[in-house]
Amino acid sequence: MPGLLSLANELIANIADELDTRKIFRNTCRRINAVVSPRVFSYITIDIHEERLDVGISQLEALATKSTCAAEYIRTIDIRRLAPKYNPKGPTFVNGKLVVNNEPKNPKIDLVEERMRELLPGALSTLKGATTAIWAMCGRNPDWASVLVSEFLATLPALDTLHLVAALGQPKLHLDRISNLTKLIVKNDPDAAIAEIIANSPHLTHLDILTNSYEVAGYTTTLHSLLGNVPRGRPLRLEHLGVSGCCVRLDHETLSHLPHLRSLELNSIPYIPVNERQFYTEDLLSKSDRFGSSSKDLWGAVEREGIPLEVVVAAADDAVIDYLASTTGIKKISLPEADTDVLANRFFTQVVLRHSKTLVSLSIAADFEGLWCFGNHNVNILLECAQLSKLSIAVDTSSTSGGKEAIIDGIVNQIMDMAAQMPNLRQLELLSANREILRNARCGNPTMSHYRRTFQALCKSISSFGPVDPAIRINLITVGQWKFQPRCGADGVIKYVL
Repeated sequence: MPGLLSLANELIANIADELDTRKIFRNTCRRINAVVSPRVFSYITIDIHEERLDVGISQLEALATKSTCAAEYIRTIDIRRLAPKYNPKGPTFVNGKLVVNNEPKNPKIDLVEERMRELLPGALSTLKGATTAIWAMCGRNPDWASVLVSEFLATLPALDTLHLVAALGQPKLHLDRISNLTKLIVKNDPDAAIAEIIANSPHLTHLDILTNSYEVAGYTTTLHSLLGNVPRGRPLRLEHLGVSGCCVRLDHETLSHLPHLRSLELNSIPYIPVNERQFYTEDLLSKSDRFGSSSKDLWGAVEREGIPLEVVVAAADDAVIDYLASTTGIKKISLPEADTDVLANRFFTQVVLRHSKTLVSLSIAADFEGLWCFGNHNVNILLECAQLSKLSIAVDTSSTSGGKEAIIDGIVNQIMDMAAQMPNLRQLELLSANREILRNARCGNPTMSHYRRTFQALCKSISSFGPVDPAIRINLITVGQWKFQPRCGADGVIKYVL
């Protein structure tokens, strides 16, 4: 009978990916070590703070002295804190009282920072093969460390993906020297250098800018400013654009980068109606007038230009529903905000049915219980989506018949009956929506209590559901932070377990 070593390297690698013990598995023999090591060591996290002084410095020493072979396999670098003096425990609240961590400072901290300063340049220099970098800037980092990381990122010859979590109070960095990316994700307040990175990356196809600067920093980022430095006559060929918290206007300047767009995500786009102008800063008002658009204008422009979107992520409103009801070929719809039964009825009857042959992912975060939630009103429509592999939807516990647990049990049973008729459904996420009677509540405690009790009832119902029909192909059910997977018990019965 052929053994493991008779398999192709790709199959051995795939087997290793399924093992929790793949670090041990790689030591089986030289061939398996050669096949598995690039998978085991492809990702590195660098995180140094008061709780990880010894581990963090040992890691830097191993890299800087080249005493580990891992560096040659590393393709993704995740840089978090470089702050030996920072204690992540910090002050906490216990029984409503602020409790400060009064543990004595580690006397080695100053020596550790000096040692980190010696080792970090050499350690980073061994990671030149990285193609992806994730950098969550930390305001507790010493300035020299942040500057060093920014200079290092600019020297990576194969870097094509950068995920940057910006932070206020950073020193002058050299982000504008980073170039030739294909994917850029920036969270929080984008530095002016981000526009230079975009301009220096002519092959950029994926751009996510997620900021709330107009709310917390008093200034406003615009899509025009982000794309304004791209050389004229050489527009980008963006395939994905995600924007949150930025002013967006789709005109001849911005649309030139979007004819190849397949995925568009628009959230919290600031646009100030005339009757609300007194509540906002002059900077936001000026940029909203010059570079902003209403949802109706934005989605109207997408429709007029005939941009062939396959993925749409946006808060549900009339403009989004109108666009989705007018186009074809949508594969993924995500509505992070969804309210009013009128819109829900339009969405399921005019949008979901229209795209039922192409939809593979549908996510609806209902604000309040009602027609946006799963129920008798939409189960037959969802059954029309034969290709659907991922569904995220809220449950409605507002029924007057029975207690919450009985209502939840009925919903779970109905969802499982539906799933048995959807052979491609692999992932299910069940959400909670706020109660309608709490819409104008001044206190959040009743809402939090409702969410907690709904999640508890869902977890209990899913755990007790069974035996699972073999026709149900769902391999992951998510409820809040809890994840359930099908397992066969000693009695041969398949049930979903945490």
